[in-house]
Amino acid sequence: MMYLRLLLVASVLILGFARLGYAQSPFIVLMDPAGSDANDGLTVDTPVLTLQRVQQILKSTLADNNRDAEVRIGPGTYRRQSIRWTFTMPEHSITFMPRSGDKVRPVFDGVENRGTWFHLDHSLGQQTGLNFQYIHVTGYATAISLNGNRNAVGTCNRGNSIYGCMFTDVGEGSTAAVRLVNSKDNSIVNNHFVNITRSSRYGLLHAIYIAHHSSGNQILRNRFQDCCGDPVRVRDASNNNIVNENTFIRAGIAAAYSQWYCDHRRNDDDNPRNDCSKPTPECPSWNNQFRNNRLLETYNGERLPAWAFAQDDVDSLCPPPSPGAKRLETSGNRHE
Repeated sequence: MMYLRLLLVASVLILGFARLGYAQSPFIVLMDPAGSDANDGLTVDTPVLTLQRVQQILKSTLADNNRDAEVRIGPGTYRRQSIRWTFTMPEHSITFMPRSGDKVRPVFDGVENRGTWFHLDHSLGQQTGLNFQYIHVTGYATAISLNGNRNAVGTCNRGNSIYGCMFTDVGEGSTAAVRLVNSKDNSIVNNHFVNITRSSRYGLLHAIYIAHHSSGNQILRNRFQDCCGDPVRVRDASNNNIVNENTFIRAGIAAAYSQWYCDHRRNDDDNPRNDCSKPTPECPSWNNQFRNNRLLETYNGERLPAWAFAQDDVDSLCPPPSPGAKRLETSGNRHE
């Protein structure tokens, strides 16, 4: 009888752990430059080639049986791939990472592709949990764009991360290497943004563009080198972002961090402007931090200011979110 009771208790605990997600290891899909999308991606002998095929596999397998997933990417170069990603699981993550044991970053090369390598479309206000780790993206207009609906605060995505990645030779014809549009609570940490340039109107390009209600993001310990426009640009009610401990080398025009919004009230002649693309007014951003960053020089080799605001005043249609709110707090930034 005692044995049966112990067995019953053990069974209940196992079922409880399974419901909490402790019993399931991540679902793994394997990629390889020599793989084929005719494969299932489930063994080392049957890797797939494209992210489109990866998304198909994850949808068909996990849509009704959610669990964490890992996309393990074999070494080498994947050329001319672009993906519009829609599959996420609110309580589980999807991690794009090198194959287990590999010490080199897999490379996604757009080969001068003017499009976006990875574009997330998700505006349900949920955790999306996409993690990018140790991947090299080169030769695209935009590397990663995490997009919610910019016209409504609650229609966001959130909780993604970009860690240890390299972004090189990105930006031709674009406004961002990494773009957040109503994307919240993300972390962008320990990455390298190198040669983020475009051939004309280069002030419009930013290594990281935090826009349209993209709040609560952390931009930490990244290296920005040879970036033609201001490397970190914040726009339109993107609040409570932390930009700390980064290094800026030959990066920016006005500043390492700049803040702007499309002001419906006026243009350069103090007349109402009609070129803002949102139907509702844009607003300043509040309570952001820029601290303990290394500032070496601008893209043109001049002294690099820490921050700059395109508009010093505040539109009456956009009051501060709370009494005493500040648009930016700074400390510990040093010029070298």
